[in-house]
Parts: sequence; C-alpha cells; structure tokens
Amino acid sequence: MKKIYSYSLSAAFVAALLSVSSVANAQDNSEVTVKDAAVATFEDLTLAPESHWAGPADNAVEVEGSWGSKNMVGTFKSGSYEFVNSFTPAWSSWTGCSYSNMTATSFADYKTDQWNSAAGHGAEGSANYGVIYGSSTPNEQMEIIKVVDGDAEGRIIKGMNITNSAWTVECVKNGNGSAHKFKKDSWFKVTFTGVKADKSTASVDYYLADYRSTNEADWTCLTDWTWVDLSSLGKVVSLNVSFDGTDKGSYGLNTSCYVCIDNVGCEKNVSTGITANKWNSVELREVARYTIDGKRISAPQKGINIIRMSDGSTRKVVVK
Repeated sequence: MKKIYSYSLSAAFVAALLSVSSVANAQDNSEVTVKDAAVATFEDLTLAPESHWAGPADNAVEVEGSWGSKNMVGTFKSGSYEFVNSFTPAWSSWTGCSYSNMTATSFADYKTDQWNSAAGHGAEGSANYGVIYGSSTPNEQMEIIKVVDGDAEGRIIKGMNITNSAWTVECVKNGNGSAHKFKKDSWFKVTFTGVKADKSTASVDYYLADYRSTNEADWTCLTDWTWVDLSSLGKVVSLNVSFDGTDKGSYGLNTSCYVCIDNVGCEKNVSTGITANKWNSVELREVARYTIDGKRISAPQKGINIIRMSDGSTRKVVVK
C-alpha cells in the first residue's frame, strides 16, 4: 500500500506480547496507553525491486524444531501488528509469514516463485504484500499475527485483503508435483482463527478454490485481491492460520498451503481504487449451501449448515 491507514477504535490491544515460543503466559496488569490501530500495509518494510524477505527476523531466537532442526523464530512488524516467521538455516527454509514485491504471476521454480502472488502486486496496486506459508497438516493452526500497542482485552481486526499465491493457482488449475489438478467437488480453503485474551477462539473460513458446484461456470479460484471480513471474531490478541482441502496424500495436503495478505486490520472501504470498488459494489448474497460433511443442499436442513457467500467467504449456521 502507498497509504498508511489508521482508525480510532474503542477496543484495546494486548498489553504484552506472548513470547515467540508461546511460553510466556503471565498477564500484565500495569497501566498502558492504547494507540490507534494502524493497518499493516507492508509498505513500511524495505525491499529491493522484485525481491522478498523470508527470515530470519532480527529478534529471532533458536527453537528446537522437528527432525532435529534448529529454527530461528521471531517477528517483524507492520502497522499495529507483528507477524511470526520461522527460518531454518540448515535447510534455508521458512514457515509463517514473509513479505514480497514480486510481480510475476506464474510458478515454475520453488526457490524463487513461492513468493509470487496470483495478482502480481499488493492490494489496490501497491508494491508490497505478505506471504503466509502454513502447515500442510489439515486444520493445523499456526500463529501468524499478534496485535500490539494495547491492553489485555484485545482488539477487533476488521478484516484484510487476500489472494492466492501463484503456486496455489498452479496446483489448482494444472496440478504440480504431488498436487492434482482440481475437478468437480475439489476445494481448498484457509481458516483464520482469532485467539481471545481468555484463550477462547472463533474462526472464519474462506474458500481459495471451490469446485463443488454442479455448474462448472461457478467454479472459482481466487486470482484477484478480495476483502475478508474478520469482525465476527470479536476482540482478539492474535490470529492463527490453517488450511484444508480435498487433495490429500500421505503427508497431508498436496495443494500448496500459501496465501497472500495485505492491509491487515482494514475496513472494506479503504479507498476508491479499482480493486476495492470491484468487490465493494457487489451485494453479498448466499450462492450455495452445504451440510457439515460437504454435501450440497437446496434448502435449509436441520443441524449445522455451511453457507457460501458471493464474496467467497463462508458462514456456519445452526438450523433448528
């Protein structure tokens, strides 16, 4: 983003961050000054043209990882949020959140193209954007975002812009390596789970690719930036990310578990840009309804119904 947005909100941020290794649980009851929330645009992070950053963070500490690896786990900050990054020097690999300004929208080489977005730029035509690489274990949550500059009550994250990575699109449309090209009934989603100060949680799902419709014209794979409403999570102190989908193998999901993010904490009407107007002008409506086990239904059915909205988001409702 080229502009830094801030909003005056009555809800408060956490008083003290959890440690990167999530071992600090003591509550800070001291008086703090709550600051206005600044949207994380990633434009306050420096990158050379056509480049990316994937760790390790300046504040990284060594953490014992799986398979005997030593991971350097830390955070970087944009706006009023910190983003968790885990870098493994021995393998030159990373998980969590990185950031990029790559403009290519294709995927061919893992070593360079995993930071390419499907859109080729940040939201609203900006340069920088975040790239999340999560766990391939279905529904395994990974802490990605921490809210800062506030007290222990947490704050409502209004929403954020998201799009697919170029690698995910390649998996969906063509298949790649162990990933299979999508066909009818295939789907891939990201779940944002808000963690409250009392450790309770709430979640919002978004289908990054959805081929469940009987009408092929309704099959979707996100390639533009769109806004996801996270306000239903309520006040949170951190945000976890997980993935799930139909293409699974012996080691979990075959579809690459990436999603690109921008403008974390923004409201829907952040500007009058073309991208924002495209999505803001569409009236939100129900486009499909499913049972909890994924069977499409034509009318409300007793129990939990999963409703897919016209913006790609989903809602869980209980029909009595």
